[in-house]
Amino acid sequence: MKFLRGVGDEMELFLLAVGCFGLGILTLLFPHGLQRAAHWLANSACLAGSALVAYAAALLLFGGVNPAPLSWGPYSLTCDGWSAIFLLLTGIAGVITSLYALGYARAYEGSRLRMLGGMWSLFLVSMVLVLLAGDAFSFLLFWEIMAVASFMLVNHESEKRSTWTAAYQYLVMTSVGTAAIMIAFLLTGVASASFSFADMAKNTLTGVWQHAVFICAFAGFALKAGLVPLHVWLPKAHPAAPSHVSALMSGVMLKIALYGFGRFIFSFLPEWNYWWCVIVTLTGVVSAFLGVLYAQMETDIKRVLAYSSVENMGVIFAAVGCGMLLKEAGGDWYLLGFVAALVHAFNHSIMKVLMFMSAGSIMHGTGSKNLELFGGLARKMPYTAAFAFVGSMALAAIPLTNGFTGEWLVLQSFITLATNSVGQSTRLLTALSFILLGFTGALALGCFVRFFGITFLGRARSECVEHAHESDGFMLTAMGIASVLVLAFGLYPVPVLQAASFALGVQPDFAADAMGLSWAGVGYKPVLLLVLLAVLSLVLWLAVKDSFVRKDVTWNCGTYPTQRQQYSATGFSKPVRRAFDYLLKPKRQVTYMRKDHAYFGRQLSYKLEIPDMITEKLYLPFQKHFVGISAFLRRLQQGSVRLYVAYVMAAMVLVLVWGALYK
Repeated sequence: MKFLRGVGDEMELFLLAVGCFGLGILTLLFPHGLQRAAHWLANSACLAGSALVAYAAALLLFGGVNPAPLSWGPYSLTCDGWSAIFLLLTGIAGVITSLYALGYARAYEGSRLRMLGGMWSLFLVSMVLVLLAGDAFSFLLFWEIMAVASFMLVNHESEKRSTWTAAYQYLVMTSVGTAAIMIAFLLTGVASASFSFADMAKNTLTGVWQHAVFICAFAGFALKAGLVPLHVWLPKAHPAAPSHVSALMSGVMLKIALYGFGRFIFSFLPEWNYWWCVIVTLTGVVSAFLGVLYAQMETDIKRVLAYSSVENMGVIFAAVGCGMLLKEAGGDWYLLGFVAALVHAFNHSIMKVLMFMSAGSIMHGTGSKNLELFGGLARKMPYTAAFAFVGSMALAAIPLTNGFTGEWLVLQSFITLATNSVGQSTRLLTALSFILLGFTGALALGCFVRFFGITFLGRARSECVEHAHESDGFMLTAMGIASVLVLAFGLYPVPVLQAASFALGVQPDFAADAMGLSWAGVGYKPVLLLVLLAVLSLVLWLAVKDSFVRKDVTWNCGTYPTQRQQYSATGFSKPVRRAFDYLLKPKRQVTYMRKDHAYFGRQLSYKLEIPDMITEKLYLPFQKHFVGISAFLRRLQQGSVRLYVAYVMAAMVLVLVWGALYK
């Protein structure tokens, strides 16, 4: 791609992109009468800015040149291979979602449409600047702006109680994560010449301080990534946000947590403790398994996708942990784990953007996000059905899609770990990880068969399907672009694999040789694939061309089948729910509305709730104790000046006694 160079320095392109996003932010100042113009300008500016980000990141990755940093005193913006691949996926996702927003966000006209466009621009530019930050202060500043912008977007429909409850829970959780990250930066910076990333990479941390930095960094970034048990904000925030916001949060913001954690372990903490590797690996595989298990149970289409994000971020961090363990074992095999993590992160960004846009299209066409109310939507929304089918196949890791490539590499990395590890404990960990990842893959397949089948196939289950309509051109075009990318990177994943190699600072050929692979042999030969499909199509046609097919009603014991006799989403997932009853602890409630006869004419209401056990067993008890302590401390606030003076005197006496004892 060297022929693309000559347009200008990559940092100048990034600054131009920031200017485009800034233009979108300025639409917040437009008068209410120009809200439609503000909408068009903000999203068009974001589309242009995202395209520039993707273009500059591709130049840097495939051109192999790191641009000179831009500095203002102790603050700086810079870009290397590690940040470039995340900038590339941010740019691609930004282009697709901004195009989608041109159509989707028009539904908010008269409901803070200017705010939506302006905050969307701020959200995008904050993520780009986080990835460009060259020092701890700049990183934390832009990180906090990203958190505030995403909070405002999640809380956009604040008139709904469920929305602002989810938004404020997200704000509290992300603030806790930010505090942990700040502590990690502070401890590292104190042991460095300055707070620039270049100097922090030469820190003098030793012993317990290294462990403290790792714990704080991993906890902070794991919370932002939505890893179990720090994921509780994610299944609530995603359904509350507008769909294009959910797409960008899941597709990009969660990956920025991976970027931040990678910055620490590769630059600031290059010498890894064995138990760090174990913690990262176990957290990843448990998150993957529990995430997809809860996704299988949900009936809210956006909560299904939110828990799927927990699953996929778990797979990504499991690959990172596997790479760390391989590095500890010695040799160049560790590259497989890190390449797998980056490839799956890149591919998941595209396919999750596609699926959240598909969910938004379904909500736009039906006015609902309840799986139990759908059925037969393929007849009303054929294009959305086709795009959702591609995304569902990718999230189920079906071959010919990009979802298969990343998960195949992750499994390969664990196989490599099993054959190259020397310790019994590592082999047991690998076996456990492999089992849980196998369960995860099977459950993911069932989850998205359920998602697509219940939504688009069969008969309509409610009136909202009868009045459903297809989405507009902008939304369909965005979903179409994402679908093409899912299939293109599934059939020919070499560019993504090469980009991952460049991001890790190694040449693709060296990475392939170290892993015993050939990038040219990864994926499918397009000509061979077309020939194979042609032959299979011919054989199938010859097999059925003389067959007589008659369309008739399915025999149903002499009665005409109705939509009530179809599988429901709850019924489809019942075998899995029964198998994992001990983990899910479902709460069932059956209410008889009318019981005229013991066997006939009964009407009943069946309610099933699957509580999040992490919330039930960890966060709710903590909340109860925290409220109790707060109520006790509140008793100390009596409003009496004399009492407060007594508190001060008592504190002074304690300090004097302490000083006398330890002088």
